[in-house]
Amino acid sequence: MDDFSLKIIPLGGCGEIGMNMTILCVMDRYFFVDGGALFPDASLLGVDLILPDTKFIDENQIWPEAWLITHGHEDHIGALPHLYKKYPAPIYGTEFTLELIKSKFEDAEINDAILNKWDFFETVFFRNLKVTPFPVNHSIADAAGLFFETQLGNILHMGDFRIDYYPPEKSMTHENIKKVLNNKTVHLMMSDSTNSFQTGTDFSETEILPSIIDFFDKEKGIVVIATFASNIWRLQSIFESARLTGRKVALFGRSLFRNTEIANRLGLLNFSENTIIEIQDVHKYPRHEVCIICTGSQGESFSGLHRIAWDNVSDFKIDPEDTIIFSSRIIPGNERPIESIVTQLTRSGCQVVTAKDHKNIHVSGHGYQEDLIKCIKTAQPISFMPVHGTYRHLKKHRELAIDCGLLPENCFLAENGDVVVAGPEALGVVETVHSGRDYVCPGGIFPQSSPFYKDRLALIYGGVVAVSFVFPDEGYELLGTPSVSLKGIPLNAQELSKKMSMIFNYTYDLAVKKRNFNDEVMQEDLRIAVRRYIEKKLNFKTNVLILFQRI
Repeated sequence: MDDFSLKIIPLGGCGEIGMNMTILCVMDRYFFVDGGALFPDASLLGVDLILPDTKFIDENQIWPEAWLITHGHEDHIGALPHLYKKYPAPIYGTEFTLELIKSKFEDAEINDAILNKWDFFETVFFRNLKVTPFPVNHSIADAAGLFFETQLGNILHMGDFRIDYYPPEKSMTHENIKKVLNNKTVHLMMSDSTNSFQTGTDFSETEILPSIIDFFDKEKGIVVIATFASNIWRLQSIFESARLTGRKVALFGRSLFRNTEIANRLGLLNFSENTIIEIQDVHKYPRHEVCIICTGSQGESFSGLHRIAWDNVSDFKIDPEDTIIFSSRIIPGNERPIESIVTQLTRSGCQVVTAKDHKNIHVSGHGYQEDLIKCIKTAQPISFMPVHGTYRHLKKHRELAIDCGLLPENCFLAENGDVVVAGPEALGVVETVHSGRDYVCPGGIFPQSSPFYKDRLALIYGGVVAVSFVFPDEGYELLGTPSVSLKGIPLNAQELSKKMSMIFNYTYDLAVKKRNFNDEVMQEDLRIAVRRYIEKKLNFKTNVLILFQRI
């Protein structure tokens, strides 16, 4: 790696939505920006969590000077408990973000982390780098953009953002860009592309409040609101609506309890303690005087809403007069589990309301085109790099930047693993390094291409056949009928066992003619023969284990 350059190397979040992680290389120093995770969909059986593949970091013996965290969403901090153990370095973030990280680290039994709170507009100095965090409007409290200043050029990293013109954060993103730049040049702007296809701008988070009040006023049963536990602004709207309409609030979901406690302690949430009741006490109040906030807006198994939908809560059951509100957007990939949970809730007879049915129950935390354009025009960067989106999102955002007057050759389209040179001369993508995904599975963390994980998939989809052959101490004279054991194979083991002697004799006659004939050669040839026989019977490939026993 060139020791006199300014480079950006995304390992996650470019070419996909989620799992955001970027390496900032300033000459001979490295900084890791965010460490996010992805949650697996139903196709990834046996996978608990998805992390950025860090093989490039290991192969180049890169050691971070610091972790620089923009905000506390899972796609920005979810991988930290795993990655920090490999790459321990001081972590910098805003107060609420650090509290969320601290909670994760406690669960992971990480007790030695150095967590440094930074304040908006106060510059933090590192070797080769100055970093100034600034507030951005987003769907979580204390979200930050980062302004990097180096002798090789300045980079404006927007984090996740939108523009809210009546913001709960008390300031607006584009005005904060002006303040943090203070007329300094932006040589490269990195900007969130999640909503680059959405025209106009979304309405304000504060406009959610009247809609929730309206539901609380008119509904005769319990109102259950499923939302992200990290959306403190949404929780505040619900608490305020409950206060104004005389409803009690029950929290249902571990992360909700944790985030509410943290936000309340930090002064980000304002509510009366006597407003909150336990889920087991809901039956003590008239149903029209209760609201339940729960997790599970993305259809997650074992979440609060999932348990409610499948009647797995001993202290509470859905009633036909109740209303379920999904105060969230559908994260791509979660369509099927959400549809499943909506269908199950509908079976109970209750009313189910989603953002498609009622537009004022959710507002996005990511900027629409009008917001993206305004921030580009405010920053006036020399070069531009869209991040945080699929390839289509990145390409569309690049087009918006060009429409704002940036030169096409200065607008870089980069995906995970691309090395972008931003200074002293902005060259764009100059090479590609290894990138990918690591899977957190029972028993360890394995690369997406790992033979171990591929074997697990093969077992899941193909089942397994174990065939045991018994021979004397020497030679290959079969002793008895081979034993067959089946798992996940729709065949009769006894019937299959009767065919094994024939398959063995045929295979032996062919194998014994080989120059290097031995047990290993015989076992492999038998494995292939048995697999082909079963494939002809069932029209799918299975996993075959051949065992030799000598007596």
